[in-house]
Amino acid sequence: MKLARQLERRLEDALDHLAGKIFRGGLHVSELAARVAREAELAEFNTPAGPATANRYSLLINPENLDGDPEPLARRLQLAFAELAAERGWRLQGPVIIELRTDGAVTIGAVSSAATVEVGPIPCWAQLTDEEGRVALINHNRAIIGRSLEADVVIDYPEVSRTHALVFRQDGQTYVADLGSSNGTWIDGQRVGTTPVPLNTLATLNLGSHSLRLTPCRN
Repeated sequence: MKLARQLERRLEDALDHLAGKIFRGGLHVSELAARVAREAELAEFNTPAGPATANRYSLLINPENLDGDPEPLARRLQLAFAELAAERGWRLQGPVIIELRTDGAVTIGAVSSAATVEVGPIPCWAQLTDEEGRVALINHNRAIIGRSLEADVVIDYPEVSRTHALVFRQDGQTYVADLGSSNGTWIDGQRVGTTPVPLNTLATLNLGSHSLRLTPCRN
């Protein structure tokens, strides 16, 4: 299923009645979803942690097409896209921001759009806890774990390599892959290679001899 349709399906049940109160002149929420999806796919780029895309989207419509407050719709679009980005395994460099504004230069019934990357704080979705109770938060959908201060999840332990492992979520599952570490990555005693393998909640993740447990983040 194409990205635009996936985004539409996340929106249609909750927003059909809302969009009818906001838009006039034939403009539909599916057109906004299609624009965000198109911009996200065009903006996709690679990072050391894997594929990423833009997190800020600006949508412009003609004032003649607006007949209400667009903020509730923009907020629902933000939530839906953040969930979809996690399913796709996209890394985002900051929180999802979707702006819906008017511009008289836009043709009636049309949507103008732009996407940018804006670095900013992201709420955590999981955490790693070691045997001494120290907690490391995972914020990015795709995160590098390592001893380096440039890692997304810093584990300051001698056996942990500077860039030791990759952890990411995709299609509702968490995965881990080794990044060529010196002392290896293990899940419940099974060595992990460079091919991602599932990491289930409460499984024991070892970076060398350093043991960690993955749990949902306690926001």
